[in-house]
Amino acid sequence: MIIKLVEVKKVNEFNALERKTGARYALDEIWINPTSILQIKADSAMKNNLINGYLPEGLDMQQDFSRIHFGGGNNINAVTVVGSPAMLAERLHADARELLKG
Repeated sequence: MIIKLVEVKKVNEFNALERKTGARYALDEIWINPTSILQIKADSAMKNNLINGYLPEGLDMQQDFSRIHFGGGNNINAVTVVGSPAMLAERLHADARELLKG
């Protein structure tokens, strides 16, 4: 079973005229195998980016963000996704119950 989440990605852009790099953020879908998740924690830095207007328009100012660490062995990845840790844990638990029923 794989679940779909919304990832907040940092996109670096190079301005040739000013000779400097700037960053913007974009939203994208990501699919994660819940059995590979090692840790979920709140991402307060991304919440500050939302408050300061650095994230794409259309996100609710009350939105929370989580940092998910997943993988195994020497290959550990981390992504920031839309949603609180509690909401993600609830969703992971609900998906596991559906799998057991079906």
